[in-house]
Amino acid sequence: MLARRLGLALAAGVLALVGVGFLIAAAYLWLASVLPKAAAAGVVGAVLAVIALLLLMAAARRGRSEQLGPEQMVFAALRLVARSVQAAPEKALMAALIAGVLSEWIGGDKMGRGRGESERR
Repeated sequence: MLARRLGLALAAGVLALVGVGFLIAAAYLWLASVLPKAAAAGVVGAVLAVIALLLLMAAARRGRSEQLGPEQMVFAALRLVARSVQAAPEKALMAALIAGVLSEWIGGDKMGRGRGESERR
């Protein structure tokens, strides 16, 4: 049951990030209609940097007693992945397949191939 709740929370988080991305894009498009494009991008970037700085300051203030080192964070993430794979190996396999297809599709241009084209050698 915990894995299901974590999965739903992860899906909600991803959707929230996508929604925020569209809000940022809408803000840029609106600013670009009022300002030059470079200035609009600068304003949006500056606002995002200030928000990130404020979030980091809030996280640093609250997390003093329970700080995790980099190794502890990596091990915690690996434990979470291992539990997820053990709980639903078929879903983990499907996620790995989708991640591989997406990485090839996105990175195809960088490797001298077009999007979706297979290598012809």
